[in-house]
This record gives sequence, C-alpha cells and structure tokens, in this order.
Amino acid sequence: MDRRNFIARTALAVSSSIAAPALAAESATAGSRPYFAFTKTLEKLPFDELATKIAALGVAGLEAPIRKGGHIEPNEAGEKLPLFVEALKKHNLKLGILTTDIVKADKESEQLLRTAAGLGVKQYRLGPYFYDLKKPIAPQVANVAAALKDLAAMNKDIGMQAQFQNHRGNNRVGSPIWDVLEAMEGIDPAQLGLAFDFAHATVEGVNAWELNLRRAAPQVVAVYFKDYQLSGSEQTPCPLGEGAVGPRSAKVVKEILPPNTPISLHVEYIPDGKDRTERTLEAMKKDFATLDKWLA
Repeated sequence: MDRRNFIARTALAVSSSIAAPALAAESATAGSRPYFAFTKTLEKLPFDELATKIAALGVAGLEAPIRKGGHIEPNEAGEKLPLFVEALKKHNLKLGILTTDIVKADKESEQLLRTAAGLGVKQYRLGPYFYDLKKPIAPQVANVAAALKDLAAMNKDIGMQAQFQNHRGNNRVGSPIWDVLEAMEGIDPAQLGLAFDFAHATVEGVNAWELNLRRAAPQVVAVYFKDYQLSGSEQTPCPLGEGAVGPRSAKVVKEILPPNTPISLHVEYIPDGKDRTERTLEAMKKDFATLDKWLA
C-alpha cells in the first residue's frame, strides 16, 4: 500500500469513518485506510513546524493530545485549536483524532468537543478509567457504562465519535477488554467505540489478543499500533515488529475490520536527549514502512 497514492482519497475515508463499522464497510474502497501519527512526544514543536515534519511522512494526519500537558491545554482550545487546525490544513493534514482527558459528559467536555467539531474534527480519544481494587468490580463496570452512555448521547448531539483505548494495567478499565465491551453494550459505535491497541492487548493477552479483537470487532472504530518487548511482567517499548506485535495483527485487521478503519501509530520508545525530535520522526518513518509492508 502506497500512502502517498491514497492520501487524495483519505478525506472521504476519514469523513465516513465515524459511521458504524457495518456501514463504513459498505462505502469504503480498498486502499482508503487512513494513517495518523500520534504526536505525544512532539508536543513542544510550534504548530507550523510540527505540520511540516508530519507532512513529510506522507500520512493523512495526526492523533494529537489536546489535554493537560499536550499541544494545547483544554481551557485554551477556543483560542489555539483553530490555529493548530489551520497549520495542519496548509499541509493537507487532518486532526484525525483528538486525544483528551474526557471521562464524563460535562460542560467543559462539551465545550472542547463543540470547538473541535466546528473545526471539522470528528473523533476523539477518551481519558482513562480506573478500578478501586478494594471494591467489587461489577458495580464499577456498571458505573463506567452509565458514563459512556451519557458521553455517547452528547457525542450524537455534537456529531463526534469517542474512542475508548484498551490499556494495560491491573486496575485499568479496558485492560482485559471484556469489561469495556460489557460497558459499551447497547451503545452505537458511531457515537462511541473501541480503539484497539495491539501493544496493550498483547501485554495483557499475549495468547488471546486475536480472540479479543475478533470479539470486539463490531465495536472497533480505530486501531493503534505500537510494540513492546516482554520479559516476564516487564514491558519495554520498541520499534514495531521487534517485540510482541507482529504481522499477524495486520492480517487480522485486513480480514475483519472495514478498510477505512483509521490506524494511529504510537512511537514512544525514543528516549529524551539531543535530536529526539528528528530521531522520533525517523522512527515514525520506519514504523510506517513496517505497517505498509504488513498491510500490503
């Protein structure tokens, strides 16, 4: 798959990707799967410089943190988010996924999302939910389900789609995946669905990630790729394909998910130090090449 050849088709793919997976599959065409670069480690770059550097990767756009400590603080989004989006547009990039701290439908969340929606952003990632391990789990799942239903209703009104990322951790909601699927029961994925993170799914289910993905498929609205090397209970981030995540992951994605399901690449293994920005961008280039090979 040549990313540069399909970028012209990406805008249509991204705009349709907030539909429920079954509907998206009917309207998508082969080769329309958009790539986004998660820019968590590039948050200090000025907007124009960031856009220039990401555009050189030949991707559709960004998954960008608009949260505390991110590119933009949430309370400054009204002023700065239009400038950010405009800088991306100059390079034909989309703000494809807004990474947020949002965990409930309140006035602050609604304000941020309405600002983003007004700028053409259609998808955002939720913040984390945690268990109190001193309390029964089932009632806590029910509480999360109630919060997700409220968020889904708000998203429908605004015209946004939320992504719940499965994340490793013994007290993290979504770590085993079955719990968040239970919490999402009855929610239209056009309003709120699962962002399947292969690295975290593999850490928590090295032999069960495929079963979990196949079970979750009707709720999956995005896929996150990164990799870890596993040693007992320790996880060390590494380049894609050098750890527990392999080409089988892409094969299953191609087999069971709509071809316009967005893919976000997370490169978080470059340590602090001199030239970290350039080393991160080079790592992104290599990992996207790995994805191209896997998804060809």
